[in-house]
Formats: sequence, C-alpha cells, structure tokens
Amino acid sequence: AVVSTQSTGGKVGLTVKIHVDPAKVAEFETLTKEHLSTTLSEPGVLHFRVNRDYNRDSGVFWFVEEWESPAALLTHLNTTWFRDSYVPRSKELCVAPSLRALYLITSA
Repeated sequence: AVVSTQSTGGKVGLTVKIHVDPAKVAEFETLTKEHLSTTLSEPGVLHFRVNRDYNRDSGVFWFVEEWESPAALLTHLNTTWFRDSYVPRSKELCVAPSLRALYLITSA
C-alpha cells in the first residue's frame, strides 16, 4: 500500500497484519504499548487499535488505524519514533513480512 499527499482526500484506513515470533510475543506487546501511547497523541489519528488474532497461539496481531487524511498518515509514518525506532525493533521480533491494506473511509 502506497500513500501519498497526492492521494484522494478524506479519511483513510490502514490495517496491518503482523506475524510475531511466538517466543517474542511478550517483547512485542511491550513495544506495541509504547507505540500506542506515542501514536494516540499524534495529530490526525482518529482510531488506532492493536488486536491479537483470535488464535492466540499464532503470534499474529492486527493493527487497525484510521487517519483524518493521507497527509496525517504520512506524517505518522515519517516520525522519527516510527521510522527509526519502532520499525527496526518490531522487524527483529517478526517471522514474516507484514501485510497491509490501505483504504478510503467511506462511512461514518
């Protein structure tokens, strides 16, 4: 999923499926709590939630996000915290590439 400021205006959503090494789930959860705290204070975030997959033994987590605009999401993705801290640290805990879906929010 590619987001740019040239994207259609309006609210955007992002869902990310992350595959964490089952042996590193506790470390990922600690990192994610830090990430949530930081992200929820950012301008433009409407909804940001991390859910553990129904099959709790899988190490799969779902990030469900809504942003006021593509620009707000891009600002988040380019913060020093996200780019230089969260991304490299979380990649060390994962066993597979994450899957992403980017979409327009079309209803309230």
